[in-house]
Amino acid sequence: MPGLNPVIVMTGATGGIGSATAALLARRQARLVLLSRPSERLDALVEKIDRDNRVSSVEVDLSSLASVRAAARQVARTVTHVDALLNIAAIYASQYEQSDDGFELMLATNHLAPFLLTNLLRDRLAGAGRVITVSAPSSTRVDVDQLLSKDHFRSLRTFGATKAANLMFTFELARRAKRWDVGAYAYHPGLVRSELMREAPRPIRVLTRLVSRPPDRAAEDLADLATSPAFASTTGWFFKGGRRIDPPKSTLDAGAQGELWRRSAELVELGEGGF
Repeated sequence: MPGLNPVIVMTGATGGIGSATAALLARRQARLVLLSRPSERLDALVEKIDRDNRVSSVEVDLSSLASVRAAARQVARTVTHVDALLNIAAIYASQYEQSDDGFELMLATNHLAPFLLTNLLRDRLAGAGRVITVSAPSSTRVDVDQLLSKDHFRSLRTFGATKAANLMFTFELARRAKRWDVGAYAYHPGLVRSELMREAPRPIRVLTRLVSRPPDRAAEDLADLATSPAFASTTGWFFKGGRRIDPPKSTLDAGAQGELWRRSAELVELGEGGF
């Protein structure tokens, strides 16, 4: 269970949800390690919310497996234990782009990066740590071979598949991580004002702006999931607004979850060090 000054590691720290969550957790006296691309926004965020040297940053490019590995090593050098890892970062790309490792960019950033980072931080999370991954109730079929193929790229379908993969990863992680006393949760923030869908078709962007809300509620939910004793004995749950919701049935097949984990581990060359 997180103590008085819980240690929280967070990706996507400079985004709408990430920055709001970081500010709230800083006010609650958490020790924060913020992961994001190097930018003036990251430096400004740390300067703004750090009042007593409890906030530090680690630069990372989540589309690069080498960068994720380097960030995990730096986190491990910075803190001896992680009470909660918040996998918040995500991107939407309207056109096919390939990462330095040869993967489609959304697959690399939205799924493979949090998969690898979580596994690399296993020993820091062990002993009541929590992994919270921001996702969505996507029922898009997760076909790894399709996601790896440029010829089969469809932007919205690929994005939806990465969000479904986040759910399947969480549910498989919940089973695997029990022996290390680590809990795993997925969280759906709903439509929140952010830059995530800036490359989406204009009708989607307009609709999103009309119905989205400020990130404050999502920040409160994530902060509670990361630190509240109320969630200490739960794992493998999907949340929205602080309450458990049912995930799409298409994400619940344990065999498919295990196969996705196996393929993901192969793609990132995880080896024997993960969950």
